[in-house]
Amino acid sequence: MTSVILACSALLLGTAAVSQAADSPQPGDLRLFYQENCVRCHGAEGTGQDSTGKGLRGQDFTDVKWRKDTTDEKMVAVILKGKFFGLAMPAYKSKLTKEEAQRMVTDIIRVSEKGKIIQPPRK
Repeated sequence: MTSVILACSALLLGTAAVSQAADSPQPGDLRLFYQENCVRCHGAEGTGQDSTGKGLRGQDFTDVKWRKDTTDEKMVAVILKGKFFGLAMPAYKSKLTKEEAQRMVTDIIRVSEKGKIIQPPRK
């Protein structure tokens, strides 16, 4: 009887882990998240040079010096906590995990290039 209970518990835990992994945004989904949440201030290319981005002083992700001088940890913290109590940039801690925010930094922000739009892959 104990073996059956342990087996069922293991199965339930495994199912929950797979379900959680399936719910976690994949890199293409993070690009869609960027388009839906970040583009209005940081621009389609990550340059922050459109009218809204300039007005709100959206960071230019393509600025090589800024990328060199800013740590991943700081970028992740800003994504999760926002800036100036959410007035300058909203906090995304309720929408992204720390791991997803880290992937935003490494897979999107750190590789942004002028002239290349950040967009989800075509299906």
